[in-house]
Amino acid sequence: MPTKVELDFTRYHKYDELVEALNRLAAAHPGLARVYSIGRSLDGRDQWLIEITNEATGPAADKPAYHINGNHHAGEVTGSSVALYTAWYLLSRYGDDQEVTDLLDTRAFYILPRIAVDGSEKYLTTPYMIRSSVRLYPDSEAETKDGLYPEDINGDGKVLTMRVRDDSGEWKVSDGDARLMVRRRPDENGGTYYRLLTEGLIRNYKEGPFTAAPNRWGVDFNRNYPANWSPEPRQRGAGSFPFSEPEIHNLARFILEHPNIAGAMSYHTTGGVILRPFATQSDEKFPPKDLAAYKAIGERGEEITGYPCWQIWERFTANKGRPEVGSFPEWVYEDLGILAYEIELWDMNTQAGVPKRDFKGLIELTDKEREEDGLKFLQWNDRELGGRGFTDWAPFDHPQLGAVEIGGWDPKFVRQNPPPHLLPGECHKCARFTLRHAAASPRLKLAQAKAERVGGAGSGASLWKLAVTVENEGYLPTAVTEMAVSNRRAKPVTAKIALTAGAELVFGREKEDLGHLGGRVAAGGAFGGGGVPDNQKMVTWLIKAPAGGEATVTVESPRAGKVTREVVLS
Repeated sequence: MPTKVELDFTRYHKYDELVEALNRLAAAHPGLARVYSIGRSLDGRDQWLIEITNEATGPAADKPAYHINGNHHAGEVTGSSVALYTAWYLLSRYGDDQEVTDLLDTRAFYILPRIAVDGSEKYLTTPYMIRSSVRLYPDSEAETKDGLYPEDINGDGKVLTMRVRDDSGEWKVSDGDARLMVRRRPDENGGTYYRLLTEGLIRNYKEGPFTAAPNRWGVDFNRNYPANWSPEPRQRGAGSFPFSEPEIHNLARFILEHPNIAGAMSYHTTGGVILRPFATQSDEKFPPKDLAAYKAIGERGEEITGYPCWQIWERFTANKGRPEVGSFPEWVYEDLGILAYEIELWDMNTQAGVPKRDFKGLIELTDKEREEDGLKFLQWNDRELGGRGFTDWAPFDHPQLGAVEIGGWDPKFVRQNPPPHLLPGECHKCARFTLRHAAASPRLKLAQAKAERVGGAGSGASLWKLAVTVENEGYLPTAVTEMAVSNRRAKPVTAKIALTAGAELVFGREKEDLGHLGGRVAAGGAFGGGGVPDNQKMVTWLIKAPAGGEATVTVESPRAGKVTREVVLS
């Protein structure tokens, strides 16, 4: 029985700690896991991936595979925690848990916990927030431009918010809680008002008005994929061209070199929602069977995680006339036909009893509703976190602005990621969903392989009819999606025959193309009626051979696996 590795999932792992954890898992589970680099980052860090399958039942390349990644965005470190937990869960339960054992015997997992290895390290070891990469973008001279830039000026290890007294300010203190800032009413005058600014310093400051300095690290890895890609300024963070960033180029190359990937999950924060394509259009444009699969698997995700499953364009897009483009799920589904989801991990709203709202609902919030929500968040902070999630406003003598107050929510480990003690729950439920998604992948089997003597052929040989029935026992079709078929991204099922010495193929080809086999997703009709199943096909060969000869039949399709059987001609 494999040795179980103890890992601490109540903390966020820095790069070296994450690499060590992956290597410990692989070392403790030989024959089930191996770790390798898919390439190097901008700063030269390896992007380590852990491959998990039972090698005794065949190599990963011969099985349908599931891909998981985290940390497209540097600060969304919950994603790497969930990915690492999934690897640990699979390996620690193999042999004891029937579900896990069956999955690793018949499927493969490719888990890349951290894409933004440079950016996440900066995020975890400095006070700074960072989108994805440490590359200066889109302004290579951003660090010399005038304006307010983020900085931990009071030395508490966080970049929070400054509130500055200003009679023309847009904000005031809530009557319900002195920590909460609310909008000043349109006709309100005569009170105490504030401007809210990012904690920081003003480069090349001169007395009077100032602006915000350009963002230093504006690359967005999840806008660097070719599907629907648009450059700056149409799409913020898009990069110089698709796959321009080495981290994304490495991941894309890996996926293209592994045509057995049938499903994928990409982890982000925050919001507590499962997201699915399309990102640029409505479900009316969806291939029907693909939509049925997305909805059915998404429904399982809702049951397991408690998170709703939303279509990106319809529920997670602020401006439908100008949607965000160039993302991972767009590319792997719309171009490659892989059934992929994203999860926005960490549901602070539900924790605090605040309604979950899509982008339309957020835009339409009234000031009164925003204040009510803000009070509930603070009450949750006091009740569940002992007040630690919010730093009370405290006076500070700013070297340029004079008297200010600094305070606000912890931006990293309350707002963007869960407080560490809540991390294990997030990890467990989301890992469980990916296992269920992986279990829905196609899976080939030889339902029947029958040899029948049909006549003599002289010289001690006989004619044999070999009939093989090939079946897809999976929920999804062997191509996984209709999109894969239309884009010619999924190779068909093939059946190959190899004969022992002295045998001869009389009828049929050594390699037969069987096309694609359907899955259970297509079964039945709108009203539950039956239909002719399309998940089976038969191939027949006529063989001249002496009794006792053998034929080896190999059936395979990259996304549905490879099955081999030896048939004795008797």
